[in-house]
Amino acid sequence: MTALEENRAQLDRLQARMKEYQEQLKAETDPQKRGTLKAKISSYRAAIRDVQVQIDHLDPPAIRKARKAQRKRLDIGALSFDFFERSGACWSDIEGHSWQQVEAGDFVELGTGIDQLQNWLAEGAQRLTDRQRLYIDAYYNQGLSLERIAREQGADKSTVSRVIRNGMARMQEWVEAKKLIASCADGKGGFDWARYLAQVPVLTDRQRQLMLLVLSRLPKTQEELANKLELEQSTVSRTLAKAGRTIRRLDVQGGPPLSRPEIRGWDQADKFSLALQTGMPLYFYYRFCFRGQSVGGVTRYSYELSRRREAGIAPEETARELGLKPKTVRSAYGRLKRQCVQVGHIPAPKDGSIGARLDPETYVKLQRLVTGCAGA
Repeated sequence: MTALEENRAQLDRLQARMKEYQEQLKAETDPQKRGTLKAKISSYRAAIRDVQVQIDHLDPPAIRKARKAQRKRLDIGALSFDFFERSGACWSDIEGHSWQQVEAGDFVELGTGIDQLQNWLAEGAQRLTDRQRLYIDAYYNQGLSLERIAREQGADKSTVSRVIRNGMARMQEWVEAKKLIASCADGKGGFDWARYLAQVPVLTDRQRQLMLLVLSRLPKTQEELANKLELEQSTVSRTLAKAGRTIRRLDVQGGPPLSRPEIRGWDQADKFSLALQTGMPLYFYYRFCFRGQSVGGVTRYSYELSRRREAGIAPEETARELGLKPKTVRSAYGRLKRQCVQVGHIPAPKDGSIGARLDPETYVKLQRLVTGCAGA
């Protein structure tokens, strides 16, 4: 066993022992015994720090980080133009052209060079899961069929196809996020942060909402922001930190904001109005603002989908209104049908606040007025 392996083994033993003492401390009520356990935990923490120093000396953090990044690398340079065509990765700057035309030398007004696109794809590949990276490499670089990948990995062909498709979507989202940077800069040092945060596809809706609210400068502290949205302060802090890391990885060289989100009535605003004012999709409004609310045993989100299904609204229209993918709505419609979820089977709330006594068509019209989607 090498010195590095010995130190890592010792670190594991120390951490396991300290965890045992921490569990004992949680259950202990005697003040004297609690003091003894705290002293032991403190000494183990000091020992763990000493061992970690030895590990960092033998295996520097910078080298570990580089090694981890190497494991996540996907050989984008080996991908041909056929890769872009087969993957369906076709961005707005070459619409109306095929990647084969680009390869053949046809004139195309590219917003960015092919080399730059490949670099951005390589950066986007860092976001792939291990399985997505494995399947994409096997399919595009090694030329293996979906059937063979499925056979070698012990998975269904449909699963392999879905994993590859989702992985390509993650890479393309990164490219879109990089391309959006140029369009949000005014060329004079200013940057449209409000537009960028509202449209950048690599942030989650919750990350986007929190970043927009911080940009508005209305919440004075993270605690105030957490109270407004009825979230734990640690959740707000963790979400903002993760969003910030993503923005830094995108290397957004944005200047002073050209504008800030307009939030009306901040003092009286609540999580419901803030979801709508920050432009969050309606699925977010129903799923997260009404978290925990149940109507006849189904969530408010499922209830809204059920209402629209019973009103005869097509999955594509519901998807546009709620900000979902059509296949997500079709799947939800099918699940609701199998579960026999219908308004007639759901007891009306005693206070009638959900409007369960209304027919589906009237209910949907009312909800569109409430959420500002009357033109949907």
